[in-house]
Amino acid sequence: MAGFKIHLLGGMTNGALIAGICLWKQGFTPIQAGAVFIAGTIGGLLPDVDSDTSRPLTLLFQLMSVLIPAILYQKASKYGGKSPEFMICYFAISYIFINYVICEIIKELTVHRGIMHSIPFAFLCGGIGYLLFSQSGKNISLSCGVAVFTGCLVHLILDEFNSFSFKFGLIPVVKRSSGTALKLGSESVISTAFVYLLTVCIYLFIVMPEIESSIKELIKKIFKG
Repeated sequence: MAGFKIHLLGGMTNGALIAGICLWKQGFTPIQAGAVFIAGTIGGLLPDVDSDTSRPLTLLFQLMSVLIPAILYQKASKYGGKSPEFMICYFAISYIFINYVICEIIKELTVHRGIMHSIPFAFLCGGIGYLLFSQSGKNISLSCGVAVFTGCLVHLILDEFNSFSFKFGLIPVVKRSSGTALKLGSESVISTAFVYLLTVCIYLFIVMPEIESSIKELIKKIFKG
């Protein structure tokens, strides 16, 4: 398995490449390209949310517990307002919930090199990345979604490259970890089915945005009723 520094470098390279293309071809501003770079970098680390070691997991959730609430703040402020007291409560609760509650649940439920080291998980992360930036317009949301997806793929490819060693410096030897990254599912049927189902739901939201409006209306009716 490739180390944390290699994955971080791979994610940064991926993010920088896509951000550069967006600057050159799409006319993105430096701030917009910076967001794409960050999305691509995080994508390069996301498969390690099932990591056996604490460093990648800790860094990932520290980043996500700050970035995700910041991205969603504009939507949240429609319901809670923009007062200082709402901001304090919103960001503090979001940080604690993501960094401690969600992180601990994932630690308990995931197995290293399981479904989170797979191609469908990369598609899932790319779809979530798209939705998180959807309020910024189609070009930016698509670029960020692609950056997250390719970042995950870079991570998986680096792991597969590291699944080979060389005996006597010449003879390639396949390690037991070979094939555990670039795969379409895990040994757990339940976790595989869950990721596939979640991925389908995410992409339905992307191609049929009216579903979100329908769900919101349904929730309003339920609470009013």
